[in-house]
Amino acid sequence: MTSWAFLSSLGGLNVTGPLALCIAAWLAGAASLRPALTWCLLIGVALALAAGSQVAFIGWGVGVQTLGFTGFSGHAIRAAAVFPVALFLLTGRAGERTQRCMTVAGALLASGIAVARVKVGAHTPSEALSGCLLGLIIATLFIERARTFRDHSIWPLLAVILAVAVVLPVIGTVHSHQLLTATALKLSGHDRVYLRHGWRPASQAYVPPCPSERVRFDYVCT
Repeated sequence: MTSWAFLSSLGGLNVTGPLALCIAAWLAGAASLRPALTWCLLIGVALALAAGSQVAFIGWGVGVQTLGFTGFSGHAIRAAAVFPVALFLLTGRAGERTQRCMTVAGALLASGIAVARVKVGAHTPSEALSGCLLGLIIATLFIERARTFRDHSIWPLLAVILAVAVVLPVIGTVHSHQLLTATALKLSGHDRVYLRHGWRPASQAYVPPCPSERVRFDYVCT
């Protein structure tokens, strides 16, 4: 795996998904239910925007052709929303300056992941940049609200981050694009996906990239 591919993988659901859930659980236990619900609402909005924009293009061709925009990068959104917040919470007792520096480090990591998505050919610059900016807005909104409470212990979150780092190499990639494709085709009633090249439906019906015995719900590989 190249360095760009590895950096890109850090924005995957197998990393950011569990970490986002663990942040919510930690907030509920270390602070109160309200910030946990706020976090869930904000991250939910971000994920819905990413998924909705991609489904709209796959199923109906909705996008901005002049910018090469077919939907927000989910990797970029999740990375920009999760990593700054995780580091902000992790350094809650380390002093304001350290906390600020680590939060910025999380934003820089997210920016690197957005660049990596372009480098590996997964997204155009407009998709990666807009996704990263949207994620950073989500993180900023949460952090501004989170300044009103203080955690009781940073160790649960630290343990979660370390566990994610250890488990990362052995967890398989979550094929979220297949799920989005299945959703788009089911909702649109079409059997062909829209393609970035030519900005029109594919010439042939969509076929999942796996043997037929592994296909579930017509379009998803298991």
